[in-house]
This record gives sequence, C-alpha cells and structure tokens, in this order.
Amino acid sequence: MNHAEVAAASFDFQRARKALLGWFQTNGRRFPWRDDPTPYRVWISEIMLQQTTTQTVLGYFERFLARFPTVETLAAASEEETLKYWEGLGYYRRARSLRAAAIEIVDRFDSQFPSKYADVLSLPGVGRYAAGAILSFGFDKRFPILEANTTRLHARLIGLLEETTTASAQRLLWKFAEDWLPQESTRRAPGVYRRINGALTDLGRLVCAPVEPRCDDCPLAKQCASNRLGLQEKVPVLKKKAEPIRRVDVALLVFRADLERATAVDEIDGKTPRAPSDVLLIRRPQNSLWAGLWDFPRFEVVDARFADAQDFSADASLAERLQFFLEEEVGAPPRDYRVGKTITTVRHSVTRYRVALRVCQLVGSATNLAPREERTLFDSLEQPEPSGVRGDLETRLRSESFAARQAAESRWVPLASLPDFPLSSPGRRVADWLAKNASKKFF
Repeated sequence: MNHAEVAAASFDFQRARKALLGWFQTNGRRFPWRDDPTPYRVWISEIMLQQTTTQTVLGYFERFLARFPTVETLAAASEEETLKYWEGLGYYRRARSLRAAAIEIVDRFDSQFPSKYADVLSLPGVGRYAAGAILSFGFDKRFPILEANTTRLHARLIGLLEETTTASAQRLLWKFAEDWLPQESTRRAPGVYRRINGALTDLGRLVCAPVEPRCDDCPLAKQCASNRLGLQEKVPVLKKKAEPIRRVDVALLVFRADLERATAVDEIDGKTPRAPSDVLLIRRPQNSLWAGLWDFPRFEVVDARFADAQDFSADASLAERLQFFLEEEVGAPPRDYRVGKTITTVRHSVTRYRVALRVCQLVGSATNLAPREERTLFDSLEQPEPSGVRGDLETRLRSESFAARQAAESRWVPLASLPDFPLSSPGRRVADWLAKNASKKFF
C-alpha cells in the first residue's frame, strides 16, 4: 500500500466523527433544503448546485419551489416555463432533466420520490454523487458523497499525491467517504448520515479551502496527513485545465422593419399589435447549446480576417450563412442581406470557450438593396477570399456544420415582451441592453 492508502486504513473515524460533529454544531451552514430536508427539496437543491455556487442557488431555489412546490406541479409544467424559472442558472440541460425526472416520478413511482439507490440513479440527470446526496440528505440513508469540497478534504486528510480524477484515486476517495459513515444499527442517532455528510461538505468549503486552508481552525488537523507532512499546497493534485479557446460570435438584431416579409416567423400571439420594432427571436433546436431556450440569431465568425472586426459587412462567409438562415428558416425574400457594424459587445464563457459576442443589426434589407437578379452581395465584396474560406457553396450548405438549423422556431417579439421569454444567459444580457437603449433608433 502507498502512504495515502495506509493513512486511510489507519484513520481514527470514531474520534474524527466526534470532533467533526462538534464543529458542525457550531459552524454548520443553514440552507432551506437543510431546514426542511424532504427528498423533493433536496433533489431540487442538488441538481441546482451542480456547477453553480450555493450563494447563486439560494434565490433561485426559493423562487423555483414557490412555483413548483411538488413533483406533480413540476411534471405538469411545460418545458418553456421550467426553463424560464431556471433562467440564469446555466447548464440548462439540468432543467430539462429535472422536468423529465419529475414526469417519471409521477408515472413510475406514483408521485413518491424513490428511496432505493437503483431507482434514484435511473432518473434523468442523476449520477452517483446526486443519488447518494439525495438518499443521505433526503432520507438519512448510509450513502457517501464525493464532490469538490469533500474530494479536497479527503485527499488532504490522507495525503493523496495522485491526481484525484484517476480511477485508483476515485476508488480510494469513495471508500474513505463511505468509511466516515457508521454502520447501520438500532443505536445510531437519527440524522447522523445527513449530519456527517453535511459537516464534511461544510468543513471542506469553510476551512479546507483550495488556497491557504485554515488548518489552525480545523477540528481534524491532528489527524490530517497533509497538515502533518506540510502538503497542504500540493494536495489535492488536480487535472491540468485546458487553455481557453477564444472565439468571436455575432448576435443579430433583426427588427420587423428590416424584413418586409418573413413567411416562416410566427407572431407572439394574436392579440399583441404588430410594430416595426418587434425583434426576431429563435428557439434553439434540440441537441444544440441552450436547447429549448430563446435567443437572438447568432453565428460564429470563422474568417480569421474578421476576428477583431467591428464591421462585418465584408465577411462573405458570414453573409453566406446569414443568407441561408434568412431564406431557408425565416422565409425572407431573396435579397442580399449582410451583418453590419457592432453596436455593443457581450463577453461570456461557454465550457472552454471565451466568447466575444458582437451584437449587430441586419443591413442590406429589401428597402435599400436591389433584387438579387440585378446585384449580388458577392459582386460588392472586393477583398478576395483566402483559400478554403468559401469553398463550394452548395456542398457547404449541405454540410452539418454549415447548414445545421439555427432555430426550432422563430417569432416576432415586442421589446416589452422580452422579459417573458426564457433566454440564454448572453441573450438575456443582449435583451437587457436593448431595454436600456430602447429610445435609440434601431430600425
């Protein structure tokens, strides 16, 4: 056995539990899902807490539970409404999985949250950690949990000098997390499993911090191998993060006044008066980023010559994709459309990407360009394209990367109605910018 396995095998859990729970009694955090730990509430909180900070989740949790107080209300909700109450939390697949799981709980388990590990694990969006957390916190069952805070804490307690994501390290860490929990017996204190797991999570978050851990305040310092050997800054050993990829996207503001006809665009409803300032929104298609959410049409700038541009009217590659989108998906007249100058920039991150989103307005509408038969966009682009940028247009339009649909559907939406739509997070920032600048002439 290596030194970490020896430390784990010789760890005095009985003494450590007493010290840990004594610390938790005074220092444990209070959360609404801990104050009333029903399985439903715990499940909602655990899904929200994936990839999201606790501070961010607090406000969303209360609002979500006020609208969906039971699994039946969540199962009966539309996907669009669910996404609207999730808006801003990001990783929207979690919200769709949450609703799908609610439907399964109603149908398969008669609206009762399942209490067996295999059943919980079978629910959409629930993995090993979430299943254990739901059963531990929601049912007080003997299941270990291992997330960022407890991974760091356990790795330091045993002095693990191996990258924590390797298979061998994961086996050791999960076994160590399970050993913290006393065996089932008639004498065990009620709530002991949820309290131990909660205490371990809080100790990792509040004391065993990623940088400059507060070892002097730790109730487990005397039993910690990293503290004894001075390894706090070396443990845990994390997988090296990939360098971020920088890219430029264009979000297009298309107002009703820009298109005299757009046969494939729906109205918001039959009662709202039409206005030239109505803006085009698209619902993102399935299997795409922000699937099911509404957004402004957006395109990646693939021509490196325009990576730092503020005016895209000469970008032929972008014009091709825009033309395809407007004619094939929006049903716009066959005119020469192009993207104009940047009017604002929204910066955001998506996985490994750091995106500069240039918000631009459509130019070259039917009101100021001649029909295609008389003049084409590419006749007016004087710069020759580098090899491979344009290629064979028909082949590119048929390729999955080029002709993948932008939208599952599209609508004209009054500016005043934008707050009612569940938007992607950068889309919401564009909408907020529009609201603040509504007095400016955009159309």
